[in-house]
Amino acid sequence: MPGPPGSVTYHWSMSSPEVSVIIGVKNGARTLQHCLDSIAAQEFEGREAIVVDSASTDGTVAILEAAARAGRVTRFLSEPDSGLYQAWNKGVRLSRGEWVCFLGCDDAFHDAGALGALLATAGAARPAARIVYGLVNRVTERGEVVEVWGGPWASARARCLAGFMIPHPGTLHHRSVFDERGAFDESYRVAGDYELVLREVLLHDPVFVDRVVVDMRFGGMSSKPAAIHRTLQEVQRARAAHGLHGKPARLRQALAAAWLGAGIERFLGDRAYRIAADLYRIARGKPRIWTA
Repeated sequence: MPGPPGSVTYHWSMSSPEVSVIIGVKNGARTLQHCLDSIAAQEFEGREAIVVDSASTDGTVAILEAAARAGRVTRFLSEPDSGLYQAWNKGVRLSRGEWVCFLGCDDAFHDAGALGALLATAGAARPAARIVYGLVNRVTERGEVVEVWGGPWASARARCLAGFMIPHPGTLHHRSVFDERGAFDESYRVAGDYELVLREVLLHDPVFVDRVVVDMRFGGMSSKPAAIHRTLQEVQRARAAHGLHGKPARLRQALAAAWLGAGIERFLGDRAYRIAADLYRIARGKPRIWTA
């Protein structure tokens, strides 16, 4: 499929895949290869890998060209875009799988059986599953696991409806979710995945796989206090758009903590913010992640 003017696409022929893995990337040369290697290592072979690059200037395109020649990337597109959700929407339009999942360029499948485990659960679910998710390891730059994110829907449902996302990296979305619910809302900058999942889970329960499926690198720009505060504000906007009015106590608490954290970082610096953020986590019975 040719891309728009100025784009670069590669495609190698294969029968229709069962799952499409979509990656959005911008200047991700440092971590992208590890992500692509983790997809290629999957024991489940009925897959395609689609990468949408936001006109990177750091060598990302060279990595993608080499991966396409080696058959590790099915298609890629490189051109400017308005943000992650526009990139993912482009990826969905390019994809052919019955199931679609999304990874960041600094995410990686946890092991060779991760994708197969998700798909096996999807196939066995009764009634038929439309969203299937598992556990996600949050890891440091050195690859050390600092937290395991996720849990069964029976216990996660209240948190999700209150504004706290189930793990999204690696989550399977049946194509019917996009056909019936629509694409990612590109007016969101950081919480568009939450808004899309919320559309679905308000009507159909997702299915949980009790195993780690993705390792997600922790500590990027999305972990900055200002970004956390913006995410929570967008989450509240998404909740209101879908009839979930008011602010649950846990969301109010998180918004206040993010606002305070942004102030600490601004006036006292990043180190002070990290210490304060971990003290807050410890007070809530959670492990340190910012100073681990």
